[in-house]
Amino acid sequence: MKTVSFSLDQETQEGIEALAKAAKLSRSDVVRAMYSRMRLEKTLEDMEQQAAPLLKELGLETEDGIVAYAKSET
Repeated sequence: MKTVSFSLDQETQEGIEALAKAAKLSRSDVVRAMYSRMRLEKTLEDMEQQAAPLLKELGLETEDGIVAYAKSET
C-alpha cells in the first residue's frame, strides 16, 4: 500500500480519530471507508442518471412504479 500525506483541519482530524476509536479501526481504515462510501454514492447517482431516460420512456417515475414493473416482469 502507498502512504499518502495530507493536511486536515483540527475538527476533521478529531472527527476521524473519534470514529476510528469508536469503531476500533485505524484512521486509515476510516478514510478508506469514507472514500468507498463516496464512490458508491457517486456510482449510484451515475446509474440513476443513465437510467432516467428509459424509466421515463416506460412511464416509471416512482420507486413503487419501478418495483411493480420489476415484479410483473419476473
